[in-house]
Amino acid sequence: MGRNKEKDDKHFNCNQDHEIDYVSNLYMDSKKVKQFLVEQCESGNINYSTHKDVYKLIKKELGLPIPN
Repeated sequence: MGRNKEKDDKHFNCNQDHEIDYVSNLYMDSKKVKQFLVEQCESGNINYSTHKDVYKLIKKELGLPIPN
């Protein structure tokens, strides 16, 4: 599944499970990414981040490429 580029500039909403599922399912190692997103949400690190910023953080912290 490719990413929805219309969402890139919209804010990631940690309070909606479907947001976490959507982003994590863009990656082959979706369980690792999902756990990472949950941790980042709990710490407040990605509050008010755009989807694009979340992809960049995943690349930086987990070394996974930004999905197409």
